[in-house]
Amino acid sequence: MRFIHTWRTLSKELPSATSTIVKFKLQKDAVSIDNLANLEKGAAVTVNGWIDKKPNNVGKKLAFCTLRDASGKKIQLVDSKSLLKGANVEDVVQIQGSVAPKRSKDATEIKLESIVTLNPANKKPSELQHFKTEGTYPPEYRFLQLRLPEYQDKLKKRFEITKTVRQLLDKQAFTEIETPILFKSTPEGAREFLVPTRKAADDSKKPTFYALPQSPQQYKQLLMASGVSRYFQVARCFRDEDLRADRQPEFTQIDIEMAFADGSDVMKVVEDTVISTWNEHAPSCELLTLDRSGKLVPVQGQPVYQMSYQQAMTQYGIDKPDLRAPDLKIMDLSEFKAFGHTNKDFPVFEVMVLRNAFNPEEGSNNWSFLTNIDDYNSRVPIVVPIETEQDESSWFEKFLSIATFENPKLVTRFLNLKKGDIICGSTRQHARHLFENPTPMGRLRQLVLQNTKGKDLYQQTTKNVVSWVINFPLFSPVETMAEKNAHYPIYEPGAVTATHHPFTMVRLADYEKLKTNPLQCLGQHYDLVIDGVELGGGSTRIHDPELQEYIFEQVLNITNAEVLFGHLLKAFQMGTPPHAGFAIGFDRMCAMLCGTQSIRDVIAFPKSITGSDLVVGSPTTVPEKTLNNYNVAYAKTK
Repeated sequence: MRFIHTWRTLSKELPSATSTIVKFKLQKDAVSIDNLANLEKGAAVTVNGWIDKKPNNVGKKLAFCTLRDASGKKIQLVDSKSLLKGANVEDVVQIQGSVAPKRSKDATEIKLESIVTLNPANKKPSELQHFKTEGTYPPEYRFLQLRLPEYQDKLKKRFEITKTVRQLLDKQAFTEIETPILFKSTPEGAREFLVPTRKAADDSKKPTFYALPQSPQQYKQLLMASGVSRYFQVARCFRDEDLRADRQPEFTQIDIEMAFADGSDVMKVVEDTVISTWNEHAPSCELLTLDRSGKLVPVQGQPVYQMSYQQAMTQYGIDKPDLRAPDLKIMDLSEFKAFGHTNKDFPVFEVMVLRNAFNPEEGSNNWSFLTNIDDYNSRVPIVVPIETEQDESSWFEKFLSIATFENPKLVTRFLNLKKGDIICGSTRQHARHLFENPTPMGRLRQLVLQNTKGKDLYQQTTKNVVSWVINFPLFSPVETMAEKNAHYPIYEPGAVTATHHPFTMVRLADYEKLKTNPLQCLGQHYDLVIDGVELGGGSTRIHDPELQEYIFEQVLNITNAEVLFGHLLKAFQMGTPPHAGFAIGFDRMCAMLCGTQSIRDVIAFPKSITGSDLVVGSPTTVPEKTLNNYNVAYAKTK
């Protein structure tokens, strides 16, 4: 029996075969524009690309046009046959012609013989031409922006950096291993992205979820339990957190873990990898660090400078200091018996002097941004310009609302303020329990160095400067949700959280403090900082199951540790070796090596500040009928 299928009546005509099929017939001998320089005059060529600019008609039978190929290179087309009539900006074309010397420069152009439009562009690229000139497009047209040579180069450089890192780690006997993307929900600090499943919990009808990994942390520790000695991965990670220039909800990190190793072993591998990558790909080709005297020196031939968390916080007010201005430091005036008096938990009064910051004849208005309340998490430092000789000795009076001075003359002699200087001051916690990060003065220092004038005055180099920050607090107090612009952070009594994550080992000298005062414990954690950006962080891990269980239950008060972390504890009970690891923020590294401030520039399709992908229109709502398959429903509205 013959089967006869009746096709439905179509509401739209099939595109013309004549105009459509030609778009799929490509000449296979196409060359790049770079290759044209090697060809003789009159050589026949085929080139693929885009119409970069609208044709310029200079006569009835003569037009000029710019063609851009896939590499971003451009060449002039000479049309004496009216072949470019009707061509639009960003039309995809395949042209055939002959090589001709360009009359005005030592270059070439193509005399056009034929053109096939493989896909015509609509009028939108022409309407967006001014964005193209500026090098930026509205985010929904990211695919147009990526056609620009600058962005093509960044994507290619990211690939080259990836190859370099892989080669370097391969030489050091690391094995690249992929770990699962669908994980389980566990507390690791940031909010997670949850993925609903159709499977209900065994003992109830409650929905079950995967979580996208914030990092491969637990899987890589399981790999150490599995006998892998040196692991790495170019890993995709996901965190549902507020966005900024160096943060995206999904990002890439170079994840590393080493068995039978501690932090010093990992730090050596990371130093070698980062320095070698910088030497090959950085625009300056030179990475600087500090020597023991605090002077900037090339990093080659000597270890990267290490500073403690306490040193970073007391001298620079942040745990990721920008050391391109190493001498721009914050001073604690406690030794001069000057103290903060507005909050007993913030007794330290500290200042920073901006030398020769302004011309007294012109005034200090250019620095008014330093007191913008919107730029600070809590209290705003007091900023006092020294505009007269009287100010040189009476400056401290402007700080009496927050500080007391036993001997202001002694402090004045030490500071040696002059007209044109600016003195800035605020209060902070004692160095032994300094958790506010950044401090108000640390934030002010950031603002100074983000400002063009601040850079000109206080940066000693435009090259990248690297340092280690070590000996972080192992735990931090839990900050409550305070009102915006509250003067001081407020902490929940008796509650602590892991400063980095709960798998970091305590510094051995502080081991006994775990049972008396965990907030006094320092951890075996280490961050690599370049130009005020945390390039990555790592730690020696806890591999002892009893200690890890103690941290979960007794210190962090995790009541369901077996449910959340039983897989790790089980592995530790069966002979997991000592291990340590690190994660390099790969997007951040690529941005720095490409000379840009934002990781968005080195990510093909970044999310917007709201976490949306404006190209594809995600995230989207899902019909309630679909949600029912996952045992999930919309919240009832009142």
